Amino acid sequence: MELRKGLEQNLKIASELYPVVKKKILDFTDFWDNNPDDAISRHKEVEDELKKLTGKEMSEFDLWEYWEADGVENIAFRISLPNPAKILDFKKSELKEILTRIKTFEDPTEYENDEFLMLVWANKSDYYRELLKVNFDKYDFKFFIRNKDKDGNYFEYSVDEIVENLWEK
Repeated sequence: MELRKGLEQNLKIASELYPVVKKKILDFTDFWDNNPDDAISRHKEVEDELKKLTGKEMSEFDLWEYWEADGVENIAFRISLPNPAKILDFKKSELKEILTRIKTFEDPTEYENDEFLMLVWANKSDYYRELLKVNFDKYDFKFFIRNKDKDGNYFEYSVDEIVENLWEK
């Protein structure tokens, strides 16, 4: 099922911003390596530049030690990708499609020679979960992980169970 424009990642903007954001982060890393005493003030400047460029709050991104998490490519992609929007007329069928996309593994082999498409693939589920968090008050991360019932048995919520949990008013 094709999702309408407001539900999909805005890859046009992300692809335009990604090389600029990545370069700013790498330039900051080089600056820090060569000028550790001035790194704090330069860090603030880079955060301000990125916030102005993307409109995103930079406090959620670790420009100091990104390499300990996912590397420069992932942080640059996440900064470049516009945040999901609040959708006033979310349809149940759209919710089900998004959950199916989150819960279904897609083989990334076809993307392995394209850095940007690999980043799209690697970050798709995070984007969709954030979209759901913005649009559904009953969103809970537990819907996307393995859980334990009262008898100690492990289970995962199905797509239909998550739909019903999120959709109920």
